[in-house]
Amino acid sequence: MRFLILACCLTHLINAAPIPLFDGKTLAGWETPADEAKWWQVRDGMIVGGSLEEKITHNLFLSSSRGFQNFDLTFKIRLVAGKDFMNSGLQVRSHREPGASAMSGYQVDAGVGYWGDLYDEHRRNKTLSGPQNPDERASFAKDCEWNDYRILCEGRRIRSWINGQLTFDFTENDSSIPLDGKLGIQVHAGGTLLVEIKDLFVEELPDTPGAPQWKTSPPSQPAPKAEGSTAKTAAQEQQSFHLPEGFVAELVASEEQGVAKPVTMAWDGRGRLWTMTALEYPLDANENRAEAEALYARGGRDRILIFDDPTKPGPLTPRTFAEGLALPLGILPDLDGGGAIVHYGSQIRHYLDTDKDGGADTFKVILEGFGIQDSHLMPHQFERTPGGWIYLAQGLFNSSKVRRPGGLAFADGSKEKVFDACKLARFRPDGSEFEAVTAGPNNIWGFFQTRDGETFLQEANDLGIPVTEFEPGTHYKTGSSDKLRPYAPQIPPSLSTGLGGTGLSGLAVAEDRQSPFAKAYGGDQVIYVANPITSRIQVVTTDASTDRHPDYFKREDFLVSDDPWFRPVSIQFGPDGFLYIADWYNKIISHNEVPRAHPDRDKTRGRIWRIRPI
Repeated sequence: MRFLILACCLTHLINAAPIPLFDGKTLAGWETPADEAKWWQVRDGMIVGGSLEEKITHNLFLSSSRGFQNFDLTFKIRLVAGKDFMNSGLQVRSHREPGASAMSGYQVDAGVGYWGDLYDEHRRNKTLSGPQNPDERASFAKDCEWNDYRILCEGRRIRSWINGQLTFDFTENDSSIPLDGKLGIQVHAGGTLLVEIKDLFVEELPDTPGAPQWKTSPPSQPAPKAEGSTAKTAAQEQQSFHLPEGFVAELVASEEQGVAKPVTMAWDGRGRLWTMTALEYPLDANENRAEAEALYARGGRDRILIFDDPTKPGPLTPRTFAEGLALPLGILPDLDGGGAIVHYGSQIRHYLDTDKDGGADTFKVILEGFGIQDSHLMPHQFERTPGGWIYLAQGLFNSSKVRRPGGLAFADGSKEKVFDACKLARFRPDGSEFEAVTAGPNNIWGFFQTRDGETFLQEANDLGIPVTEFEPGTHYKTGSSDKLRPYAPQIPPSLSTGLGGTGLSGLAVAEDRQSPFAKAYGGDQVIYVANPITSRIQVVTTDASTDRHPDYFKREDFLVSDDPWFRPVSIQFGPDGFLYIADWYNKIISHNEVPRAHPDRDKTRGRIWRIRPI
């Protein structure tokens, strides 16, 4: 039998015997952007990607030089554990524009908690299929050991096996999805790891007549520039909004009034609107710890802002409550408006206006020791609940050892609380108690308790939990293997279809059942979801008529913008019953989408919008 290296395969070998895709010595037949070549090498007859010394800051892909349509692919894969998030996968029927880094298309996952999933990478950004019982992954996949993979693509049907066990059987129902494309090996961002691949063989099968194919840009021309790649004024952006009949958008404030990069919003007991800027974002300690620590030590350009009468016609100019901050992510004003609990670096602080002049003149540290590894995953989503507790969330890639200042002990006598990865926790306003109350979900950028005591939370990465009920002590789907208790249950996904964005960033419940916001959709609860990735506000409703968990339903989108810079990162219903939106307004939104210092990462703009019925 004659074996052919991929680089020499210039024509399809239909119904031929399996051919090797790797010669064991070189990366002939494979390609990656020039600035990412350092991450890929050949070692001991394996393709090796990633690093155990340097953190991977964005998804890496080594792609085949040519494409395939129908095929039977086999290979062996092993992950060598480093630190933090460790995940990989094999792209099939995928594509990337010339010169681009990311690949779009199907990915068969490989990694702890993800073995055997079929994910739609950089396209629909959601899991399409996977093992029927995710808890069974341990029975067929071996963490940090060699695993035998087989992927069979025949027409619209894709199947995969790991170590001989079928992990998914998926049929594509969208007739526009291409049935051809390149193969690719992924190293996922967020940690340090090595991905090793060997024994890579493919048997090509007959093509599917009339199958849709990827439309690529001509190699001699740059990829087309995205529409809306330039910033608009607030008035121009306002014209891009599409709302249901009977609603209108109004500008509360923009960068012209001093609101730049607003992260979240909150109201005090006097009806005043609080927000803060995050001009210093992003700066990750896991990339440059000394620089991050120096920034928090000296302070930055960020401010806490107050709108004294936010319901008045805008645009409104806020006043500064505190300045000299760096990257605050969470804020909770005191009910009397005399201060606010604020996240700052590794601390949670209580900023106070002791001389009653309207601005903070001091602060007290409530808790410290929070991780600063990833600057969009530090303590956030503060929520006051009955019983004297304040809730907060932490993201997947951060690790904390929470302490009280001055060596004080917690109420249980302990001096330190380990608080790692993605969890929801609660603490007392004086810091005397702190405890984790969930394991997962991945990134909780929405948490809300209604006046009736119903509590909802949100998983940001569109893993089927855009909103679900909060159950203390339970587990949610996550990239972390941490568990609060070995016997605790995992909350199932609330939706079988995703919302189309991997950065869901806030939820607001239309509590007044007679309001136009509730009547527009019906249901036991009408929940609005911020989706900055797709530049829209979406709606999920519940049906609690069953005797188990409520049923959740995705409804028609509420607000859709033609301006891709519209990035809603927080939504809240105000005391007036209207919906307020913190708009990050940026061409770039994803933390790992481009390098941190990319020139297209806007550092000046931001808007707050109010949606009201006409």
